[in-house]
Amino acid sequence: MSSMSSFKNIVLPFTLFLLFPLSGQSADFHIDSSLLGQVRKNSEGQTEVPINGYLGFAVAQPSWRLSSETNMRLFRDFDQKINDYDLYQAVLHINPTEPLKIDFGRQFVNQGFSVETLDAIRLTLTAIDPLAVTLYSGIPRSVERGDFNKDDGLLTGLSLALRDLGGTRGALHVAWRKNSIQLSDLQNDQVFTGLNISHRFNVKSSPMIYGLFEYDATGKTVNSGTAGVDIYPSHRLALNAEFDYYDINRKYDRRTIFGTFTKGGLISGRFSSTVTLVPGWLDFVETYAYQSVAIQEGIRKNGHLLDTSLEINIDTIGFTFGPGYYFAKSFGGQVHGIRFFGQEQFTEKWTADLGVDYSQYKKVTNDNDYAFSTIAWTGYEVVKGLTVSGGFEFNQNNLFNKDTRGSFKIDYRFN
Repeated sequence: MSSMSSFKNIVLPFTLFLLFPLSGQSADFHIDSSLLGQVRKNSEGQTEVPINGYLGFAVAQPSWRLSSETNMRLFRDFDQKINDYDLYQAVLHINPTEPLKIDFGRQFVNQGFSVETLDAIRLTLTAIDPLAVTLYSGIPRSVERGDFNKDDGLLTGLSLALRDLGGTRGALHVAWRKNSIQLSDLQNDQVFTGLNISHRFNVKSSPMIYGLFEYDATGKTVNSGTAGVDIYPSHRLALNAEFDYYDINRKYDRRTIFGTFTKGGLISGRFSSTVTLVPGWLDFVETYAYQSVAIQEGIRKNGHLLDTSLEINIDTIGFTFGPGYYFAKSFGGQVHGIRFFGQEQFTEKWTADLGVDYSQYKKVTNDNDYAFSTIAWTGYEVVKGLTVSGGFEFNQNNLFNKDTRGSFKIDYRFN
């Protein structure tokens, strides 16, 4: 994680470096920024005024075949005098020729497996249609507080993708992760292989099947496996069924939350549906998921999650609202909850949102109670691209007797 001094000494010069060659009358420029603040009391009764600022901008010079993107977060608590800064992305895109793309800098890489934030170089070649080859290498960067791992080493990978062939898409991935940057230290190296594929049938209802498989070749562990199907029997009904398996190599030195609190793989199945009861007016949405997880050696516990809601739209007055019910049960306890959401578009520039949530829960620790939360927001577009919003939040449970928070948000988008 970077400090504010790092922001001044490293980020700003690098950002200017990205922007300088792209400046000009024919360049395309985009800004996406948000300022989110809150006034609240912490558990010790102290007043906190945290301010989060999110800034992203992109510049493109089509005639030079260059573009760049930058995303960052700045944090300040004026009362507690706490500063923080995260640089999520600062990447330069180069297209020297039509089939070749080069991405250089801090960037999000999602070539199979997990999404990584890398200080890396990535090459993508699309010379042979419909195939695409991607090669990347870089140092993973963690931006969260309390990260388990301090040495992120090196991550290198190769992907061979089938972009679209008769409704079939897929990709084969290989990745090599080093826990230590030293090439001679192979003790904690990991090699991953993965495959994802999907096929959409060319029929009226357009069903689609998809699957994913990821394997840790070093630890000889199936990290994840997914098989699912999307079906649309009619224009009023959409169905999805999915099976998932997840595990991790616990002999590897890098700690994970899943590996710390479980002793085996997680098996889950999910079924969801969307039913249009009245076209353009009323939808019913439900999702049910089942999980089985090994909490100790030879001991598995089952879990259930049900989420349902009615979604009612009255376009003539710009009003959307609906009630919902959810239920969850696991080895830690169970919870029943109801919620309500509403959104009103008063005018083209003025909107309001309201959310209410009430739940009752029972825990294995006998710490049983109820929880209540209300969130209300209203926003107004002052000028084109500039929206100012304000709201409040009220929470009550066995930790928060009466927790009230006031919030504001300023969004500015420029193209």
